Amino acid sequence: MSQTVALADVAAVKPRFRDPRLDFFRGLAMFFIYFAHCNGNIFYNFIPARFGPSDSADLFVFVSGMTVAIAFGGTFARQGWLIGTARIAYRCMQLYAAQLGMFCALAVAVVVGTRFFGDSNYIRQVGFQGFFADPAGSLIGLVTLTYDPPYVDILPLYIGVLAMVPLVMALARISPRLVIGASIALYLAANFWHLNLPNHAEDNGWHFDPFAWQLIFLTGFSLQRGWLKVPMASRALFWGSVAIVVLGVAISQSEICDRVAAIDALRAWAAKFNDKTYLDPIRYLHFLATAYVTIRLLRGREHYLLSEPLRPIVKCGQQALSIFICGMVLSHIGGMVFDHIGIGFGPQVLVNGITLPLLVAIAHGVAWFKNAPWKQGAAPEIRQSERAPSRAPIVPVANQVYV
Repeated sequence: MSQTVALADVAAVKPRFRDPRLDFFRGLAMFFIYFAHCNGNIFYNFIPARFGPSDSADLFVFVSGMTVAIAFGGTFARQGWLIGTARIAYRCMQLYAAQLGMFCALAVAVVVGTRFFGDSNYIRQVGFQGFFADPAGSLIGLVTLTYDPPYVDILPLYIGVLAMVPLVMALARISPRLVIGASIALYLAANFWHLNLPNHAEDNGWHFDPFAWQLIFLTGFSLQRGWLKVPMASRALFWGSVAIVVLGVAISQSEICDRVAAIDALRAWAAKFNDKTYLDPIRYLHFLATAYVTIRLLRGREHYLLSEPLRPIVKCGQQALSIFICGMVLSHIGGMVFDHIGIGFGPQVLVNGITLPLLVAIAHGVAWFKNAPWKQGAAPEIRQSERAPSRAPIVPVANQVYV
């Protein structure tokens, strides 16, 4: 039997059940993004970006590609291209509304923070000064996604790559290889000609160029669909990936670079290609190596992710859109608190002790609302003889809505 299997299918989890790895790592990405944007947070020192060229954005986009393949790929297969496209369009509209809402909430937070504290211009810190200098023009840019300031720029990327899925599924009808070839060609074109969408917030293109970042999104999508295969039993691939991960850690630590000239030279060489906007190849390779090592080490232990201590992370991954929006706003509020009461042990406990449980509570609250408890018990009573036989609840992956 061939040892080559799809990366998405290596877990012991049955394919008709929700894969806990996707929820866990997406929830982990939400926490990493919160820490990365919370100025002064001690956990900033432990986010992926501190240990290599790739970071939580890569994890978020990659896992999103896999979850989109699960949540929407089946719709295209069962109900056809038009219905699948309609569902993608509906999801894009939801993300678009979320983007506008998040911008407004964050704008209110920085205005209140600037006025309340008085000694800090948080509007400038988050890059919103252009919006308040020209609100009329910026509003047009905001609703057309051509005003894409920092800190609120990842959802437009998600909308952009999600909008490519109908074309991807159309090409896949001809051949999945055509999808992979087109993705690579678009990535190369974006890097060579700097193809991008306009961004009036910074007088340049989107910080996350969707024509380049679609590569990592469609890598996850293609792995989940089975269009790409990974030899999970390859010792050479595993140890090669380990070497890349270790080198990534080495070039990210100034203590190592200061003591080892060869590592410092490697760091300087990698820095020349460091381009987050266009997803430089070193970043992409480092993330894939990290993902491969993680999946190999986790193989056969996936059930650990459902243990009680990790359930809050899984729950946040299941409600990723809500947690992302709330986390972005709370991260800046937490940063304001750190600015004015310090970053010592007490403030760390105060801010993280309030924010992290609050995010978990929000995830549970959103899940409660999605279950529409007010509809339960509304159906007419059925006689006992007419009741269907009891069975254990099965949650088909196709019915899960991943964000």
